[in-house]
Amino acid sequence: MRITTGYLVLLGLTMMLLFSLFSIKDELKTARTLFFWADEQTTRHPLTSYQPITVTYENKRVELYDGLRRDDLTPRTLPKKVEQAFVAIEDQRFYQHDGYDITGILRAFTKNQSDSKSQGGSTITQQLARMTYLTNEKTYTRKIKELLIAVSLEQKYSKKELMTAYVNQAYFANNIYGIELAAKSYFNKPARELNWSEISFLTAIPNNPSLYDPLRFPENTKKRQQRIAQALVRDRVLTKDFTISHVTPRSYKPRVPYPDYIDATVQAAIRMTAQQHGWSEKHASEYLHQQGAIISTYLDSAEQRRAKEALRRLPDPIEGAYVGIDGQTHGVTALVGYKSNLTGQFNRAVQSYRQPGSSIKPLLVYGPYLEKTKARLSSTLDGSPVCIDGYCPSNSGNRILGQVTIADAIAYSYNTPAIRAFAVSFQEGLKSIRPFHFSQWTRKDDAFTSALGGLQYGISPFELTNAYTVFVNDGLYRPASMIKSITFRNGTVERPQEKEQRIWSSQTNRELRAGLKNVMTYGTGRKGYDPSARYIGGKTGTTNDNKDMWFVGIKNQHIGGIWLGADRPRPFPAEANATLQVQTWATILRP
Repeated sequence: MRITTGYLVLLGLTMMLLFSLFSIKDELKTARTLFFWADEQTTRHPLTSYQPITVTYENKRVELYDGLRRDDLTPRTLPKKVEQAFVAIEDQRFYQHDGYDITGILRAFTKNQSDSKSQGGSTITQQLARMTYLTNEKTYTRKIKELLIAVSLEQKYSKKELMTAYVNQAYFANNIYGIELAAKSYFNKPARELNWSEISFLTAIPNNPSLYDPLRFPENTKKRQQRIAQALVRDRVLTKDFTISHVTPRSYKPRVPYPDYIDATVQAAIRMTAQQHGWSEKHASEYLHQQGAIISTYLDSAEQRRAKEALRRLPDPIEGAYVGIDGQTHGVTALVGYKSNLTGQFNRAVQSYRQPGSSIKPLLVYGPYLEKTKARLSSTLDGSPVCIDGYCPSNSGNRILGQVTIADAIAYSYNTPAIRAFAVSFQEGLKSIRPFHFSQWTRKDDAFTSALGGLQYGISPFELTNAYTVFVNDGLYRPASMIKSITFRNGTVERPQEKEQRIWSSQTNRELRAGLKNVMTYGTGRKGYDPSARYIGGKTGTTNDNKDMWFVGIKNQHIGGIWLGADRPRPFPAEANATLQVQTWATILRP
């Protein structure tokens, strides 16, 4: 009877809202369609289906939700105090309603019709519906969907299950999801050990995590904490003489190891799943969670730690990024995109696109030139001043050259002979660069300026390091991957499906490897030379005034690429000719 009455009230309210809308979607034109849609959503994607994505490396496991760590409670382990606090401040009638509170909805609807400020009115179940199935868009369409999903959830789950799901998914600022991780992060204890002052403090945050961030705006948090304590007194959970004791949350320390690598791994898994199934990335992300995907990676934690520490030691304001790839497995063994240990940061290794300078020459200029002309490193090029299509580059220090060997042109990174070589193999160079899929390459980059790395938008450290794997694979290129495999709960195992392409011949590749070795033995990379290595080679790259400092090196079968600079390009004159990037690379790859 209660459900039938509730549906009649809900139907009437829904029709009233529908008549006030003009933007409602076609599939949501009738209340009946709405009910079917909501039931389908909660049936297809039950609350219990939202599983962690597990990233594995070196027989270790890290569980992630939406790329972030979450420690979930169960209905059995949910502390009664936590439940009481959320009910007091968020939804007094939580135990009586069927997912919606008519009084609250009408108050919010009336308020929203009368002015431009949006009013609340959502029950805990509605908030859970929004967190799990919807977005935060402020439209009546979303509000109707939220309400109907809440009704469907109430029919499928107990109040205890709904409350547990709510406190597990609630956001507590600073990349913290769930009350359990919030308790451990801010107070260094599990939720079951929290006192009332700590519980009321944490319960204040989810209502507006930006405004009530306890690390940035603790005074705001304390004001809402006081309101929660008053609500608990009102509900007779606490006595009138209760006094909030002083609490000081500690600075959040991340629980995700190697966050820059793992952030990039989760994004790579989403893209791989989307591509292999023809889905959107949003759908792929949902599928990975629903299936409790286990992502096996190539991470070498020792190399990752060395790279992170090396970048941390860089003098401010120099930032950096590093990518390590195993040339035999094509697996990404390390990826560092920022100095901090927080998740969700701007990841320079995969998100920063910068001009590569001369580090692009072996790929765009010398490989295609040697392939077309069958020249050798001992062959010579004219290094005298040159202008092509109005482009007149000079050599470092404005050095004037005559005839130079290709070996020296590569080793010393001369510009004028490189431009002349590119003029001979221009079309071949553009063709050879295509398989590397530099994502920001545009038609404007099909120009002579690109021979020296003068690209419009640039290349990411991951893309450039990935391209250099061609030198350890006999002129064949297969994109590197962070992922060995993805195992789904249904038993399906998916692996990267990358095809191998020949870029140039074995002979050309041998010449290029010898040229890259010269860079290390007597050229611009000599400060990174290691005589104990079976093979060592690489190429430096800098842009004007040392705004970007690149080095991609090969040591035995391992490729490591590094970029140093600033997010807002600025000169680093103190690093001129110091090859800081080469020395940093050598530190990372030194056993």
